[in-house]
Amino acid sequence: MTAGRRRGRDHPVAVVLALATVAGSKGYTAMAGSVEDVPAEVVASLYLRASARPAGRPSRSTIWRVCTDTDADVLDAMIAEWTTTQTSAATGTGMQLRLDGKTVRGAVDADGGQLHLLSALAGPAQPATAAVIVAQAPTDGAKGSESATAQAMPETLDLRGLTVTADALHTVKATGNLIHSCGGQFVLPVEENRQALFDAINALPWADTPIAHHSIDTGHGRTTRRTIRVLPAPPELPFPHVVSFSVVGIRTWRLLPGMA
Repeated sequence: MTAGRRRGRDHPVAVVLALATVAGSKGYTAMAGSVEDVPAEVVASLYLRASARPAGRPSRSTIWRVCTDTDADVLDAMIAEWTTTQTSAATGTGMQLRLDGKTVRGAVDADGGQLHLLSALAGPAQPATAAVIVAQAPTDGAKGSESATAQAMPETLDLRGLTVTADALHTVKATGNLIHSCGGQFVLPVEENRQALFDAINALPWADTPIAHHSIDTGHGRTTRRTIRVLPAPPELPFPHVVSFSVVGIRTWRLLPGMA
């Protein structure tokens, strides 16, 4: 599919979208300026990969026409599918999926409301490794609506072999059941916003449980010791598909000026 002509030249839609996406600019004029800075060999390679004759760089009007005519949801789904495939091929097993919501800065609708997106980020389990967004969806409102959006998102993803993590807002039975039914497992924090579950965990014999792991970190003028204790989940626990619990204890010592 071609987007249009510039001095008699055809610009495939795929090429225009690729150049507009990597430009990383807010306005169409800025996009066109960024596209002009793309090396000629990169532009030519994009046209060849789209089975088209190299036709130079698309103009601002062509970029505007393609971007405004494109179904954003379809494009987002296609990019997510591609990044999921690339990430899985590069990392193999041991993948994690992180659910995280953010309010998009500068994205304000006609009523003054800001766009809030829930994203699913996939990456290897190793710490300090990069993750990619494999799916995202707008919430109906702000952060408080993330849970309902999260319960629909796993249905579009292959969760087999994945461990799903999220913040305490998503520690709800419906989300746990859905992740389990899609073949995944979860690691979810429990806070006092889930009072019955929190009380059940708090009542377990943690004081009599040996420390399974501990670490000490030093930096920014303080030393922090973290301890982890693990217990199996009791059968009467008010949350589905839980195998075990861990509790993390944190103690911090701050070094004051003049102290050795």
